[in-house]
Formats: sequence, structure tokens, C-alpha cells
Amino acid sequence: MLVSADGRWGGTVTPGFVERFEDAYDRRVQAWVDATRRGEVTGPSAWDGYAVAAVCEAGVRARTERGPVEVQLVERPALCR
Repeated sequence: MLVSADGRWGGTVTPGFVERFEDAYDRRVQAWVDATRRGEVTGPSAWDGYAVAAVCEAGVRARTERGPVEVQLVERPALCR
């Protein structure tokens, strides 16, 4: 939470990702369990994971090359549609 008072602002950031994202993670896992019980498949796909890895790789290249780089993805296979 950020606070603004007397021309100043401030707040705190929790020290680790566990404290920041614990509740959100628990809610996502519960949503997956609930969908599974209904016989549904929900959530990210293998293609989503691949795309995230490609974006991260581009981010590392951009940092090394000190500038923007294109995210390179192979053509999405029919299995992932």
C-alpha cells in the first residue's frame, strides 16, 4: 500500500515473492482443483509456457544487446490450438 501525505509518499514492499503472491497462488491452485473436479481443463497450456520462455529469452538478449529485440516464436502447432 502506498500512502500520500504532506507532499510525501511511501509504503512497504514485502521481502519475498511468497508473501506477495501466496494468496493469489492459493486461489489459482484452488480454481484448477475445482475445474478438475468438474471434468474441465483450465489454466495455461504448454504453448503458454513456451511463449513465456521465449519472452524471457528475448529479455535477456535485450539486456545483453542493450536494446529492443524481437520475440521469436515457432509456428504454433495444431496440437496447441
